[in-house]
Amino acid sequence: MAFGGHGAVRILLAMFAAAGLGTVTANGQTAPDQSTVIVRMDNLAGVLSADLRFAEGRAAAVFRRIGVDIEWVDEDEAVRRRIGAPLTIVLVNGEKNAGRAAQFVDALGLADRTIRRAHIFYDRVAELNAGTPRTVSSLLGDVIAHELGHLLLVPPGHSADGIMRPALETKSWSLRTFTQAQAREIRSRLDNAAPVR
Repeated sequence: MAFGGHGAVRILLAMFAAAGLGTVTANGQTAPDQSTVIVRMDNLAGVLSADLRFAEGRAAAVFRRIGVDIEWVDEDEAVRRRIGAPLTIVLVNGEKNAGRAAQFVDALGLADRTIRRAHIFYDRVAELNAGTPRTVSSLLGDVIAHELGHLLLVPPGHSADGIMRPALETKSWSLRTFTQAQAREIRSRLDNAAPVR
């Protein structure tokens, strides 16, 4: 089942656009041409469908602000459509999927640019959510956007402001995006990549 093809996702995205979170660049101007990137989402953590759709919608809104659309596919959709998604997000629970992740106790996610895949530790995001005014799905959306940023930006990829700040914003619902320089780098990388539509 494709996450991006459901009416509920379209409604969420329309709500983001209506709230002023539509297609604008980092400097607040309307984005000229939209690039589209396909992102495969492997939900090994068992995140509820509605929560995952909301998180995908929030992450997509971050990218729409810089002129990039995201088409989400899951494993079944990728196989059925014979899509080799250029980027993959894998949602896992850190405690159940130890190994390499155990080295990074505080990390909410790990991005590996060499294989264009990022792992996000859903249980850590949920634990961080306790006691905040935000929902776990909104925090997850920000972490997804952040880790996708790491897959698309030259390391280390962090910035003093925006979605690529090293620390996750847990108090404010404000939608952060990329800096102007990061937005240019991401669009340039996507515009010159073959698998991107």
